[in-house]
Amino acid sequence: MKIYLALLILCTTLNSCFLFSKYKRSSFTYNENGSTYSVPVIIPKGYSKERTEVDSSGNTILTYSYGPELFYMANMADTSTYVFPIDELINIPRLYEPTGALVYKGMDSTHLYWREVRQNKLRTGYRNVSPEKEVRFDSATNYFMVHPIAPNVQKSVKRQG
Repeated sequence: MKIYLALLILCTTLNSCFLFSKYKRSSFTYNENGSTYSVPVIIPKGYSKERTEVDSSGNTILTYSYGPELFYMANMADTSTYVFPIDELINIPRLYEPTGALVYKGMDSTHLYWREVRQNKLRTGYRNVSPEKEVRFDSATNYFMVHPIAPNVQKSVKRQG
């Protein structure tokens, strides 16, 4: 037990840990009501494109492309809008009790996985993931789900003049 605890402490303090060798630590940052918020995340390594989009409703969506696979995080100012539509009649969410997050997961007609975790206005998920890569993408969405989702407010710098 002591060895396990020591390894866990070492692993969390070193980025060279096997867990983080496949992930990049980052944060998802968005603006809401004049304040900047930041949520800690891990991103599966190997993405070829990173794109941030803010639409006219104030929805902020950060997408990472890995060829056909997509990993995303979003703050949905308009919660009636979806990053990707989910048929909620056939996809019943599971409730993650500690944080209240709703978890949707499924497989598309081409046998590729998709998943979305929703908590309040925040979303994270993936699309078009093969069974071989599913664990990596699940781990990234789990990280988002188990960490305190309530964002930490960073001080906003407002210029006068």
